[in-house]
Amino acid sequence: MSSSSIWRRELFEGSLASSASRAWNWYRAEFFALFSPGTLAWLLDRGERRLLLRAGRGREPLQLLSADGQALAEPVSADELSGSSIDEALERRGATRAATKIVVEIPREAFFVRRFDAPLAAQSDLPRLLAAEVERKTPFLLADIVHGHIAQPHPQSPSKLVVEQWILRRDLLPALLDGSGLSIDDLDIVQPALDGAALVPTLAVGRAVEAPHRERAAALILALVAIVFLLVGVGVTLWRQDVDAAALDVEIAEVSRRAADARKLAEQAASESRLLATLRGERAKYPAFADLWEEVSRLLPDGAFVSDMRLVEAREGERSIEIVGLADSAASLPALFDRSALFADAKLTAPITPDPIEKRETFSLQAKVRRNP
Repeated sequence: MSSSSIWRRELFEGSLASSASRAWNWYRAEFFALFSPGTLAWLLDRGERRLLLRAGRGREPLQLLSADGQALAEPVSADELSGSSIDEALERRGATRAATKIVVEIPREAFFVRRFDAPLAAQSDLPRLLAAEVERKTPFLLADIVHGHIAQPHPQSPSKLVVEQWILRRDLLPALLDGSGLSIDDLDIVQPALDGAALVPTLAVGRAVEAPHRERAAALILALVAIVFLLVGVGVTLWRQDVDAAALDVEIAEVSRRAADARKLAEQAASESRLLATLRGERAKYPAFADLWEEVSRLLPDGAFVSDMRLVEAREGERSIEIVGLADSAASLPALFDRSALFADAKLTAPITPDPIEKRETFSLQAKVRRNP
């Protein structure tokens, strides 16, 4: 066995299991101590009753007991049962037949007992296996007996159980019930008389299942209804959360779209604002075209006129004007432009040619535009 397997076994089967058991026992004892004995008995009472007959003790009456063995009412005698039914006798004592099991306690000597070891893994299948073992390993037929068992941990082997199978012949029951006022059909359970024993086997004769209790059934129904309402509430809550989440997603998408449009407009406005600022900055660097036109008109003599005037940017950050026209004396024009506060480096860009029709000289002049101070 590996060290990890030993560690897991010690932890989960030893320390944790024993600690959890001690903690539960302490909590249960402390909780029960909050109530008086009478209140605690009332709280723990599940309504189950046992009508007990101790066979082999003459005409001893039947005792009506609670689940923990406490006497609840006066005994039921055979004479009473002979004059009325069991249902009526129980009703007079505040009990019902449906909630009461009739138990017969029989001396141990009447039972056939088998003892053997069984694997712990077979514990859940023991009732079925033991029923099959009756006819295979005992001289009895299953229809002729009632049987039950008790199982306890094996003292030497943790993987095994010590099983005791108790068998009682059905043909012994009529003699044991003689004089009690009961018949075999009335019986629910047979058990051996084992005074002081921790475990007592119960052999089912009649009703094999626990009698129904209206209070317990009502409690179970209420618990199921509460669980259903809880599940419905959780489902409705989750559905509403999904609907609200879907609506919120739609609103978020719409707000995001509007925000994107607003951001696009803001970026466009910022870009246009920067462009406008750039244009204004560029315009502020040089005189306006109207000022240049007025200055050219002032500089040209009366005998000159312009047929074409252009504002060009030959190189970045440098503007100039190009003028084409006619003048009486084109050679004197560059000097006129050089004396201007708006122009510099004026020069003729083409040879001067006479125009025979206009009787003037054709000129092409270029001058740089000065920057604003």
